[in-house]
Amino acid sequence: MFEVTQSYQFMLPYLREIIWINAFRLKLIATFLAIVILIVARTSQAPSDAQQRRREAGPIFLYRTSNLDPTRRIVFTDNTITIYGWPSRGGVIILREATIVDFDFLGLSTIDPPRKRNTYGTAGLTGNPNTAMVEEDSFCQRMLLLGATWFDSEVRYQFFNAYSAAAHTAVEEVDNVQVIEPTLRERRWVKVGWEGPAALGTQGDQNAGGGLWVLDCEITMPGICDDENLVPEDAGKLALARSMEERCQIMKMMGAKFYHRLEDFENFVEGSRSTFLRAWEWKYEGEVGELVKV
Repeated sequence: MFEVTQSYQFMLPYLREIIWINAFRLKLIATFLAIVILIVARTSQAPSDAQQRRREAGPIFLYRTSNLDPTRRIVFTDNTITIYGWPSRGGVIILREATIVDFDFLGLSTIDPPRKRNTYGTAGLTGNPNTAMVEEDSFCQRMLLLGATWFDSEVRYQFFNAYSAAAHTAVEEVDNVQVIEPTLRERRWVKVGWEGPAALGTQGDQNAGGGLWVLDCEITMPGICDDENLVPEDAGKLALARSMEERCQIMKMMGAKFYHRLEDFENFVEGSRSTFLRAWEWKYEGEVGELVKV
């Protein structure tokens, strides 16, 4: 009996160690299962709007760069052409997806397109800076007649590009109320075709005859979508137009609306003007802040 008791006492530390190890393993298993249950419970819940927009967001896009250039005129990428205008009132006017028809209307060379604007005007270095400003304002007005967008600044335009591409940085800044999401006018896709003398783009009076065709649609963005007025699926056909006349014909087939005079066009959505087409008549303030002058 004494020997059995001694054997039991000898084995007791080992038995305790085995019990402790098994208890530790059970705790680990229990903790792991609790974490799994928590993860499943969270993922099964319906995400908030902000969470959903973050999930839909693409890669991080650092849009606030030092690559700001107030002398830009034309920017070429692998699949599009963008024209810049710099009004004296401030901000920057952007014509995206520019084509040969836009170049002709604006008097820009298609053989040797200017990458930079001439800050001295047509008179060159000896010219009057005020004359250059007048010339630039005239150029900006013609851009607006083609459906260009007037942004508060070049930084705001970069934010617009990032947000429309669903970049994490821009989407999260809007979710956190650090930046105001693109406004109604900023996110419109507007194309204009001119008939008659106005199609030349050189007359001071754009109502000298003919009329204009207008496509005014909504650009789809994270959390913002007008299902009833999306950009046409065949919008790329506009790039095939070799003249303003052909553009008008294509736009007509795409469902564009016709107006005899520019004054006849005034499209309001949600109580606000939906485009910048006639913005030179009324715009002296920014969309979300001040018009930044350069």
